Order: sequence, then C-alpha cells, then structure tokens
Amino acid sequence: MTNFAPRTARFLAIALLTGQAGAQTVVVTADQPSIDRWVYPFGSSPGYEFDAKAFSALGQENAFPPLSFDQRDAQMLVGFDLDSDVPPGRGMCGYRVTSAVLTLVVSNDRVFKHDPTFDEWPTYQNGAADADGRPVELYGAAFRNGWTACAIDAGTPSLNQFPCYYEGDPANPGPPFGPGAFPTSDTRHVYPTDFAERVERDVSNNVRDQFDPSPFAVGQVAGLATGAPVPVDSEMTFTLNVNDADAQAFLRRACDSGLLRLMVTSLQPASSGGGGGPGTGAFASFYCKEIGVEGLSARLSMSVRLTPPGDSNASGTVDFADITTTLTNWGGAGPNGDANCDGAVNFSDITEVLSNWGAG
Repeated sequence: MTNFAPRTARFLAIALLTGQAGAQTVVVTADQPSIDRWVYPFGSSPGYEFDAKAFSALGQENAFPPLSFDQRDAQMLVGFDLDSDVPPGRGMCGYRVTSAVLTLVVSNDRVFKHDPTFDEWPTYQNGAADADGRPVELYGAAFRNGWTACAIDAGTPSLNQFPCYYEGDPANPGPPFGPGAFPTSDTRHVYPTDFAERVERDVSNNVRDQFDPSPFAVGQVAGLATGAPVPVDSEMTFTLNVNDADAQAFLRRACDSGLLRLMVTSLQPASSGGGGGPGTGAFASFYCKEIGVEGLSARLSMSVRLTPPGDSNASGTVDFADITTTLTNWGGAGPNGDANCDGAVNFSDITEVLSNWGAG
C-alpha cells in the first residue's frame, strides 16, 4: 500500500427507505477514526503512536508499590465522531443500531494466536495459559475523574493527546490519559465498560473481582483457524452484538451525543521484564492512523435506523405490530419490545406504544 490517507476521517452517510414501513436508515462508513490512542501509563509518545498494543498485567499488578496496575493494562481507544452523519439529540429511543462492525489491522507478525471466543475469568487464574491463545475484546469507553468524551478536530494534532476534556478547564485538560502521578488500579481517566444494566461498570480488573463481563464483540480473523498465529496486516473484525440490550443502549447513547468511543482490550500476557508483567509477550498490536497508510487505520461500518417514540420493533411506524413485539418479548431487557428504552419490557412499554400511536 502506497497511498496516504487524509488525516481527517472520511464519512459516507446514506439515508434510505427500508422495506419496513418507511423507516429511515443511516448507513455510516468511516475509513479512519476521529481519534485513536494507546491507553497505557508508560506510553512514550502519547497520542502519536504508529500502533497500539493490548496486554495485561496479570501476575504483576502490585509488584512495585506504590504502583498498582489495572489487569487490563495496555488498551486501545478508538473514537468516531458521528454527528455530521447521524442526527444527534433525538433521545435514546430515536435510534436503533441494526449493525456495527469495527475493523482493525494487526501490526505484529505471528506474535499472538487467534482466539475468537470469550474466555471466562477462572481460566486466567494462577497464570494459566490457553492452548488457543486469549481473545481480543471490544467494550465501550467510559470516563471518570471529571473527564468526558469530546469532539476531535483532526486538523489540530495536539488534540490527539487528549481524547477527552477535563470539565474544569477544557482549554487546558492537564496530563494525557493515565492513572495520575503513580499508576494505580481503578483510577485511569478512560476505562472499558460493558455498560451492564446501563451502569458504566469498569471491567479492567474482572479476574481480580471474579466476574465475567459481556464484551460488545470478540475479535475475529476471517479464514484463520482457532489457535493459529495471526499474520501481520490481518484484518480483525469486531461485529458488535446489537441485539444485546446493554450494547444497544451504549450505541444509542453514542448516536444521541454524536460521539462513539470504544475500547479494544485483552488479557493476553505482557512480556517478562518489560514493565508490563511476567509472560510470553504474545499480545496483539494494531495500527493507529498515524501510520499514514491508506487501509491500515481503524474502520467503522454502522447502520442506524431512526425511530419515533413508541416504536418497539424499529419499523419506523407505531402501530399494532409494536404491541405484538412488546408482548412477544415480555419480561426481557430489549431492545425488541422495549418501547420506552428503559431496559425492561413490561406494561409501561404498552403505555408508550399507545401514547404514540400512529407516529412515524
């Protein structure tokens, strides 16, 4: 590849009529992110890396007091500004994301194995290895310590160092991402979340805390066998589970704000003696947009159906079919049947449908 991509993301948005009662769908394709960043406390060039690595600090979390690392130690933040393509401010019920795929390109050659399935937390205990490697997982990005997501002006390179703003002084956001003066767990400004029951639960230390998070997607390399080493320049795709109520709620919120921020993370082992903990160093690395080569940056493909209030089946019209959908999914978490987007399919959704009868 020799063609250099522009530094700004190119978006294509097409409004079209689907076959479902005139529902309008916006198809968004971005061949470059608005922001990508290696989220690692010891990154030497914050915001300007050619690639971003994803590895864990399992077995070394508290090796150097007062330092204490998150188990998901090195991660990749990927962001897309959607507001020029998906109309923001419609409220969460104004959107139904029907598909979303993130594509990354691997920058290291046959260093880690292809594991396309989620591994439960007990399998990581006591430094256990896995014959088919460890998966790369995708979550939403959440913020703390007064930091928030912000729109990125790709023409202002310095902003890539600060992919969120500190609310106290947006013009001077302070240090780049990191846990502060000393790296400590559970404190970094941006962290991965599975948005469980619409709560920004931090999944950085799920092995320590003994729970299984629900990733939005697990990375897949088409045509590559499970356990096979992943070649350089392989495309790893993350097909988000848009039928999961929590993932759908996160994506709907992103559409409403115009800012989609995702975290690529893994519990693959860091290399021994390299500052990231003991291990084989069999971890994934992905190109950042700073590499400047067309086709190597993170890419997003997403379809968003614009829906009226009360539209429990995302058809674009509120009618008897929405009553049927709500009754069929009664007692579930949605998104099908959840007419008021509160994460529960119950009698209040029937009321929402009736209150908005005929809309669309």
